[in-house]
Amino acid sequence: MKRKFSLLITAIMLTTAIFTGCGNSINTNNSSDSEKSSSTAKASAAKTSYPVTFDAFDSEGKTYKQTFNNAPKKVITNNQSSTELLLTLGLKDSLIGTGDLDTPIPETLKANYESVAAIAKKGDAAKEVVVGSGADLVIGRAASFKDDKYGSIPSLNEVGINTYVQLASRMNTNITLDTIIQDVKNVGIIFDVQDKANSLADSMQKSLDDIKAKVPTDNPRKKIMVIVNYGAASFTVYGANASLQKEMLNILNADNVIEKGGSASLENIISTNPDHIIYVTATKNASSDADAVDRILAEPTIQNVTAIKNKSIISVDYTEFMGYGYRTFDCLEKLSSAFYPEVFKNKL
Repeated sequence: MKRKFSLLITAIMLTTAIFTGCGNSINTNNSSDSEKSSSTAKASAAKTSYPVTFDAFDSEGKTYKQTFNNAPKKVITNNQSSTELLLTLGLKDSLIGTGDLDTPIPETLKANYESVAAIAKKGDAAKEVVVGSGADLVIGRAASFKDDKYGSIPSLNEVGINTYVQLASRMNTNITLDTIIQDVKNVGIIFDVQDKANSLADSMQKSLDDIKAKVPTDNPRKKIMVIVNYGAASFTVYGANASLQKEMLNILNADNVIEKGGSASLENIISTNPDHIIYVTATKNASSDADAVDRILAEPTIQNVTAIKNKSIISVDYTEFMGYGYRTFDCLEKLSSAFYPEVFKNKL
């Protein structure tokens, strides 16, 4: 049976696992030395020893050291995946503001999410709102740490606000699924909830290892098209230049047939002849998303396309596929079941 992250999340929110281990220096990235976020802590698996220091990276790749003398108490999240992670780790009481939602919040987190103020209803919050909130930490994606959005890293640091930039949100470097796992562990260290964070990270790693072990690699590579906001004659596609999504497909022995994202047409579907189509839903596209898959399947001009003949359109939401959070691993499980039902039949 497919391992549901929602069940694990419920368990994490209700109970605390017990871990033991020797003290180790915390290494906060799995990339090259120049990209590593180092921690000065020596902590057991279950307890953080403050102070701890991590590197924060802006959208241009500049590095800023962030030192935490204790667990943050007034936190603002600037994207959905960081909001979901903190709620999952039982940190609702530390949240004083959240960013905009790209997709509906999971039911398991909905009540807690609705109890926290949304400081950005649409788009990004103003820096002035963040600074005036009394926050001691802003956490989330690199692209939102700008002065015309939530505030740049140095401008927030100047007024005593720390930042944690999700390593998986760094678009100017190579992102992997291991990077998401590292983000979960890092957040566990910062907030001194390592037991819960490590439990979630271990489950993510187990899911990844299971998929890698079972995906057939001796088969021809599958051709995939990723569509978003389908209109009719034209629509938008995501390209293979997005490193995290490229790795997700590579793990599944598959390739995106579109090299660079942008506008596409029915002719693109015909000429590339994808084996499967991934359709990405988002709150902002709710009106077109409602019946998009049915409309694509019914389009008379593309009936000879393999994905259409086999009715293989997999609907995923933006936060799963593009949100670089723990739900990315749910998405990977969903895609593996759709691409290889004969292998992953027990996960359907």
